Amino acid sequence: MTYIFSAVIGYLFGCFSFAKIIAKMKGIDIKKVGTNNAGASNVFISVGKIYGVFAAIGDILKAFFASSLVYMLFDKNYEAAIIAGAMAIIGHIFPFWMKFNGGKGLASLMGIILFIGLDDFAIFGIIIIAITLATDYIALGTLTVATLMPVYSACILKNSVLILTVFVVLAVIIWYKHWENIKRIKNNTEIGFLRKNKTKKEP
Repeated sequence: MTYIFSAVIGYLFGCFSFAKIIAKMKGIDIKKVGTNNAGASNVFISVGKIYGVFAAIGDILKAFFASSLVYMLFDKNYEAAIIAGAMAIIGHIFPFWMKFNGGKGLASLMGIILFIGLDDFAIFGIIIIAITLATDYIALGTLTVATLMPVYSACILKNSVLILTVFVVLAVIIWYKHWENIKRIKNNTEIGFLRKNKTKKEP
């Protein structure tokens, strides 16, 4: 029952869409502009950089607080806390009030990593920033972090099989949610995070 309660708490935290709310405050439907994604990166691109930063902070903190709350409620149960954080990502990606069509999970994934440790958060934050600046595609940074987390969990953190499984499942979901981004990157039509021109050149 602990894990079930943890999952419900995490999911409800995740359903709070900072991207949707912040964009709406500016009179913008975030699902109809840019990449049509209700996430911080699309707010950054389509609404404004400062608004994107606020959306990212909100998405990070909702997963962090979900994990932290469950950790305190259930006698420092680390596995339950990770499950809560993971379900915050699921809630972010599949919010019931947005017809299960939300964001893509990067910021909230970073929220779990922040819960794990500030050093871990810094390491993966640097990875994301470096890849995004080098390629102008935050999707590539996201996919790198999602892919590395199961490896990091198993080899560095020495987590349980349950936690490793959670990170593998999250990686699969995040890859699935970014499949259209991958195709656009391949076709050179993906919107650059720093708004570089990514239109496909005519032969």
